[in-house]
Amino acid sequence: MFRQFLENGFLLMLFSAFIYSFADVLMKFLSPSMPVTEISFCRFILGGFILWPIISSRGISLRGNHTWMLIWRGLIGTLSFFCLLKSIAMVPLANATVLFFTFPIFIVLFSFLLLKETVGKGELLLIGVGLVGIYIFINPTPHHFNMGYVFGLLSGCTGALAMVSIRKLRETNGPLIIYFYFCLVGGILSFPFFIKGFKMPNLLQFFSLIILALVSLIAQLLMNQAFKYCKASGGSVILMSEVVFAGIAGVIIFKDPMTPNFWIGALLIVVSGIGLNLVQRRSRSF
Repeated sequence: MFRQFLENGFLLMLFSAFIYSFADVLMKFLSPSMPVTEISFCRFILGGFILWPIISSRGISLRGNHTWMLIWRGLIGTLSFFCLLKSIAMVPLANATVLFFTFPIFIVLFSFLLLKETVGKGELLLIGVGLVGIYIFINPTPHHFNMGYVFGLLSGCTGALAMVSIRKLRETNGPLIIYFYFCLVGGILSFPFFIKGFKMPNLLQFFSLIILALVSLIAQLLMNQAFKYCKASGGSVILMSEVVFAGIAGVIIFKDPMTPNFWIGALLIVVSGIGLNLVQRRSRSF
């Protein structure tokens, strides 16, 4: 039964989304009292220390396959995580999560700009729907604009590149080595900022950081494993259930407000993302 679970892309991705939403809650809890760079570094370094003996015991080469691509995925994944964490610290949890899931729009745009792939009329329409949704969702005004929304969009943009990289890397690398490079690169990049803004955590924060590292590791490994059995486009649709889980948690735990702009904008963004993923699933493989 456990083997069947590990080979079921849908269940793996759904469970990954649920655990990711739990990690989102922990990051939201920690962000008011700890620098985001310290949260980032602790997640990366603890994740790396947890993975090291597991990888060594299985005789997996730390070099991996396509090392430079592993480093690239680690770099772009770190930027995406840092932007998401900044967004979570500055805006309601559900808002930050919805903006992260704008990544299907960016996947199509990158395919057009970088790979010169043709974008159909249906995709253009869905991109337009998504852009309108983003504008309504953010509701930019000179007096109320929050930079957390910019970080949320940047997390979606860089997350799109990370998703495509993971799907490609899973052809020749296991989920452990992919996540190890993510932790390695993330730890190196965040270390100078960690040293500069270090703040000693209290006991509750310390245990929260450990739990965050553990659940992030589990969620990432499940997602990496899922991408072996489903395309980046199809897997991304399932992963969008994180929006629902995080939204419910935000309302119940943090009393996040749910305005008409949130509901209309979020609906348009999610519809755009699902539509783009379905179109991509039929027309191309990432």
